[in-house]
Amino acid sequence: MASEDNPFPMVLSLVNVGTDEERYLRSVLALLKTYLEPSWCIAARLGDLPDAVLVDMDSKEGLQVWENVDFGGTPRIAFSRDQVLAAEWTLRKPIRPGGPHSLTEVLTAVAGKLQLSAPAPSLPSSAWRPFADLVRKALKQPNPADVRLATGSALLVDPTGKVFYSSRTTDELVALLRNRRRIDGKVVTVPDARKFAERLARWGIAPRQLEELRWLTGLVSGAGESLGAWDPREPVRLSRWPNFAALPNRQFHLKMAAMLTADAATAAALAEACEVAPGDAADFLNACAEIGILEARAAPAAASVARKIR
Repeated sequence: MASEDNPFPMVLSLVNVGTDEERYLRSVLALLKTYLEPSWCIAARLGDLPDAVLVDMDSKEGLQVWENVDFGGTPRIAFSRDQVLAAEWTLRKPIRPGGPHSLTEVLTAVAGKLQLSAPAPSLPSSAWRPFADLVRKALKQPNPADVRLATGSALLVDPTGKVFYSSRTTDELVALLRNRRRIDGKVVTVPDARKFAERLARWGIAPRQLEELRWLTGLVSGAGESLGAWDPREPVRLSRWPNFAALPNRQFHLKMAAMLTADAATAAALAEACEVAPGDAADFLNACAEIGILEARAAPAAASVARKIR
């Protein structure tokens, strides 16, 4: 199973595999998650670089791919009703979890070969960062930036167009942003975001408002504590109403927004007045700070002078 030192499953890419077989394959892999070491998943997202490729050899298209496509040394698994002599591994149809030419036998053999030929796995280092930190770094870049994990690209930020691209759902992004474990990732500048966007469009990945990513980053990565943009002891307010039509929200977010657009309040007072947990109020303030609508109430001049004297 995945661990702190090896957090990602191995990735299997499918070529010309039918929908029903793919669905069944996913279900079997899910059942075998605790038995396969390492675990495997099906490539389904932007940037999921495959550790192995499964090619359906019982179709003309699959045969053409097998004979003509160069996968750059990535192990190929033949998927067929009969054993394929030209292949090192054959996963027989119908898919079986155990026995000769079964899912466990083939994937275990492939993983063993990959581990023998691969360099020593990298251990967590001081350069590793939580996913939310990588996203914040990308958001601060003046040019388009790609957030890349060990499995490939996670999302692309385009500050000029005020959009971002990711095939991950909102729930998947939330899970990544909430996880405070340090992971192996980096932020890479993208020379031409337009070409990247055109390619993503062909894959059905549409642009999403950058404000949504900022909002999510603040909302879930603080774990109920201030991320530093506001002081729990000082009252704050909102400069405008959040665009809740485009931002994931809960009912009490509207109540807190109504209170803070009318007047300033501390985080504790906000939580008490809106009858929410202090951590929920803190998360909301972090989200508002990330999208630039949180501001401290201007202190009276006399009070400011008094603080300087003290």
